[in-house]
Amino acid sequence: MIVTIGFVITLMIDQITKAVAESNLQYLVRVDLIGRILGLRYVHNKGVSFGLLSKLGVYNIAIITSTIILLLLFIGNRFKDKLTSKEKFIFGIILGGALGNLIDRLRLGYVVDFIELPYWPIFNVADSCIVVGTALLLLLFYRREKLRAGRSNGNES
Repeated sequence: MIVTIGFVITLMIDQITKAVAESNLQYLVRVDLIGRILGLRYVHNKGVSFGLLSKLGVYNIAIITSTIILLLLFIGNRFKDKLTSKEKFIFGIILGGALGNLIDRLRLGYVVDFIELPYWPIFNVADSCIVVGTALLLLLFYRREKLRAGRSNGNES
């Protein structure tokens, strides 16, 4: 249930923000929010996260994305009893982000991106959830293993 909550919240926020960007921003025109630090620019991303692999084509990208989602579902289902509530929620956020971008690919043939930072490819909420969620999940796994290793060595770190 906790995975589902993270998943649904992420998917809803992602799809709503993309719809708002599509209907309120002009294609390729930047709107500054905080000077040149943070802006909005509506673009069509035909690659994976942050526009990577854009030369592969939509069909191949959809296959890659679908495969990643299926792998995440398989891994998550296999280890769900070993995950803490926090880890399950973050796992749901990652899945929600992955599905949000897949929905765009299948519906539009590209992903709607609109958040722009200096020296960084334009991205969206789903990309953020995938990247930040994965980093948080890895950090939580690392901390848990470090604690476990400390206990097995007789230390209480």
